[in-house]
Amino acid sequence: MKRIIIIALFITSLVFTGCTDKREVDDLIIATAIALDLNEEGSLELSIQILNVHSVGNRPMDAAPVVVIAETGRTVQEVLRKISTIIPEKLFFSHFVLLVIGEELAREGILPYVTFFAINQDALHRFNIAVARGCKGKDVLKIVSVAAHVPSMSAEGKLLETSKYYGIGKYYTNDEVLSDIRSEGISLSLGSIQIIGDPEKGSDLENRKKTDLEAYTKASTIAVFKKDKLIDWMDEEESLGYNYISGKIKNSYIVVTKGDGTFASVQVMKVNSKTKPILENGKIKFKISISFLAEITEDLSGETSHDNAYVRDILERTNYEIRLLCEKAIQKAQTIKADIFGFGRLLYRKKYKLWLEIKDRFEEEIFPELETEIVVQGKITRVKP
Repeated sequence: MKRIIIIALFITSLVFTGCTDKREVDDLIIATAIALDLNEEGSLELSIQILNVHSVGNRPMDAAPVVVIAETGRTVQEVLRKISTIIPEKLFFSHFVLLVIGEELAREGILPYVTFFAINQDALHRFNIAVARGCKGKDVLKIVSVAAHVPSMSAEGKLLETSKYYGIGKYYTNDEVLSDIRSEGISLSLGSIQIIGDPEKGSDLENRKKTDLEAYTKASTIAVFKKDKLIDWMDEEESLGYNYISGKIKNSYIVVTKGDGTFASVQVMKVNSKTKPILENGKIKFKISISFLAEITEDLSGETSHDNAYVRDILERTNYEIRLLCEKAIQKAQTIKADIFGFGRLLYRKKYKLWLEIKDRFEEEIFPELETEIVVQGKITRVKP
């Protein structure tokens, strides 16, 4: 929502101050999102979601909020030049908010494409990069939404809010992606978005006039890479565990099973995570310490209590559930031999001489057998009636 306000303000400023080349605001071609895919022939397909300026403002026309234009080519630059044969003005993409990479292309490698946007002076580096899970990025840009006027704003908002208030996703900018790909001792991981329902029907404006949507986009789980190539997906529990270890959880929920078999919900906040490499008897070990504040927000037995024994029992069960999530995330990463936690990067920074000795075999040989100690200590600050 904030992004669309910014774009609206930007358009308004152009109306009152005038464009530098005296063009009318109606002539601006504003890109709000970009998708990269492989087509059936294996060529690069680039899709651009363009804002329809007639559909925003105080008196919007009854028209689609965006148009998606696609072209194919051998490089990003070639495709952009081809797109110039379709649109009447120079494309303005300094403020696009989302780069969606189709799963097929992500498995082939994303480095050449994210590098292009890093060195291109017309593109700012604040846009989020996500993988289209099980679908093409182009289709994600076409799904209309009741949650936001512009589809890319809806998709980006879901990715951001899921990262903030649930913890399964990840919000990552272009510069961060390039840093992880090029750095020693860490494997890239990205957030993802998927389409639920029929993509073709979801792109029809009639879709958002129905109470039962034909299709919608949904923030999904963590995509795991080796170098710049997608190799696997984490499930929801593994994605939560990853974000707890990474210290990315801002606000989430843990459901615990009480001794009588009923469930209780615990809101987890202010998570702090620290990872420390330890060398014991020539063996590398990592200690992960996680602390948090929490509130008991629900008890399906209907019997919440401020009694110390009750609170202590819920806290111990919450500590256990978080530790279990973290263990599942580590086990998955070790199974696919992808150090998404950056354990190797910590060795590079804290024990550089040791890292030089083991870096060539760390991820393939040492990381899969690495011992970790996970210590979770929370504090319940409130019990809601």
